[in-house]
Amino acid sequence: MDLVRGGVFSEQGPLRPDLPVPLPPAGGVAAAMRYGLTALREPAFEAAHRRSSWLVLVSVVLVAAGQLVVVGSMRESVTSCGVALAAYTALRTATLMALQRQQYAFEPVWLAERSAALRAANFEVVRCGVGDRTYDLTDPDAVADLLRRPDAETTVLLDITYPPRALERAHRRLGDVDFVPMLRPGMRARARFLDARYEMLPSGSRTYWLLGGPVALTVAQPADPATPRAETGSTGRPDAVRRVDERPRGRT
Repeated sequence: MDLVRGGVFSEQGPLRPDLPVPLPPAGGVAAAMRYGLTALREPAFEAAHRRSSWLVLVSVVLVAAGQLVVVGSMRESVTSCGVALAAYTALRTATLMALQRQQYAFEPVWLAERSAALRAANFEVVRCGVGDRTYDLTDPDAVADLLRRPDAETTVLLDITYPPRALERAHRRLGDVDFVPMLRPGMRARARFLDARYEMLPSGSRTYWLLGGPVALTVAQPADPATPRAETGSTGRPDAVRRVDERPRGRT
């Protein structure tokens, strides 16, 4: 599978490899209270628990100082600050643990939604190369030549672009490319990665994406539809181009 960096836009928002992982959605008041107790805007729970440990230490020091070191009118104030900080830390820790459990349930659903949007996204193809030759996917003659290639194991290089102005390259076997002849004059070729998905980085706060599996390419109608050969892995039968919703025998 190819790890490709960049971004596209969908109805659900911008798609790029390093999406920030959000916390579970909450209402305005609940979100404000959650932030006030945890100071979290992203699922950085490990760092948050370390801060709680420091707060525990500070509260113990304040209470001890108020009882053993400070004298006079400040003694009660210092002790009270330590007790209040200890109470806040206990509430903070409980909130963090509850939020962390919610996060574990929320993340798989969120990843699945973003992965579905990624599989539905269309990337503009600015270059398609096989070997030392470049094919213009908007040219009917070039598409016909490409479909006539019998070497299904050869590597196809796809240069794709997406907003704002990013360019990346994906590699595929020719046999893993589905050609969809639907372009009208003036339209640009598009690529859709049918098995793309998001995964979580070890930090848990960012994602990366895998643009793997078969690719659906929207191309111009071949100049001679009867010439493509089934051995390319891109046609379902010798006299037609395979559509993206048709699966070859043996593929699941």
